[in-house]
Amino acid sequence: MRITKDLILLAALLSALTHAVTDQGRSALQRLNTELKTITKIIDEAEQAANPNDRRLVEYPRLRSDLEKIQQGILDAINAERREPRSLSPVDGDYR
Repeated sequence: MRITKDLILLAALLSALTHAVTDQGRSALQRLNTELKTITKIIDEAEQAANPNDRRLVEYPRLRSDLEKIQQGILDAINAERREPRSLSPVDGDYR
């Protein structure tokens, strides 16, 4: 249950970051995406090691689905079109 709460918090954080992603932000998001890939492997290992007779079962497919949604949000932010600064050229050649 703790992992789900952490993932929700992470998703909220990422949604705020997607509006203004700098090169430094992209780099951080790429590192985060790499870490999430590692977490996915850990989830796979945990699922294989899980005892189906346990009283409390983890919903691995749901957890994996949540993680994939977060990763897609990160990839969307990383691949977002970079906005270049506009030129401050004068209108109609007026340089006053």
